[in-house]
Amino acid sequence: MAERTITEILEALARIETDVKTIAKNGADHETRLRSLEQRNGKRWDAVSLSVLTAAAVGIVGYVLGKWF
Repeated sequence: MAERTITEILEALARIETDVKTIAKNGADHETRLRSLEQRNGKRWDAVSLSVLTAAAVGIVGYVLGKWF
């Protein structure tokens, strides 16, 4: 009876170990995907701010050249 209980406990521990490994692997994958999403949003704002600054610079240069000529 005691051997059966120990065997059941060892089998349960093996299943738990497998589950923990799977959860850890999935957690790392989710972390990688989340970082990728965070960086993509930052890159998008960088592109938008660059466009706004470029448009402002072109507008100022155009205004100055228009007044000059």
